[in-house]
Amino acid sequence: MKKNGNSRSLMSMYSDNKGIRKRKTSKEDLPPMTTYEQRFKGGSMTKDVTEDKIKTLNDKIEARKKLSEPVNQLQPKRVSVEIAGSRYLLGSNEEMSEQRIKRIASKVNTILSNAKDNNPGLTNSKVTTLALIDACDELISLMDENSNLKTELMYYTQKVKEEEKSVPLEPTPMELLARESEDEKR
Repeated sequence: MKKNGNSRSLMSMYSDNKGIRKRKTSKEDLPPMTTYEQRFKGGSMTKDVTEDKIKTLNDKIEARKKLSEPVNQLQPKRVSVEIAGSRYLLGSNEEMSEQRIKRIASKVNTILSNAKDNNPGLTNSKVTTLALIDACDELISLMDENSNLKTELMYYTQKVKEEEKSVPLEPTPMELLARESEDEKR
């Protein structure tokens, strides 16, 4: 197959290139895709994270105290509870008592049981969703009631303060004597 010599001349005739080769652009020649702008005042915060802090004598003493503390305090409390027919091992490393964990599990079990009894044909995931909706509804109702009670409490405390200001105070015996002496002088 022979190349047509005419095609090269046609390309050059209609091309904008005119035989000049484009120089290859390097990465340095290209404009940056993004720019970084510091939006907070102050120095870089990375130094605080990456540099090792020099330990003082007090830091070393505190570290030894932490090592000598009993390990039992750091371990979470674990309680086995039953929710919707399944056993769960719940844990808390906060100051939550076992009785509180059991009360929470009992409340969850009650809400789930009510949702399951009211909707027997639904799958467990849908029943759980309905139970969560019920729990949130109850929470919002209690939050509204709490807000109303706080407003009522503020109203009554303000009313008591106003009544205390409006009630004339009975004069003390010294004030009575002072008034009597003023009356005698007149």
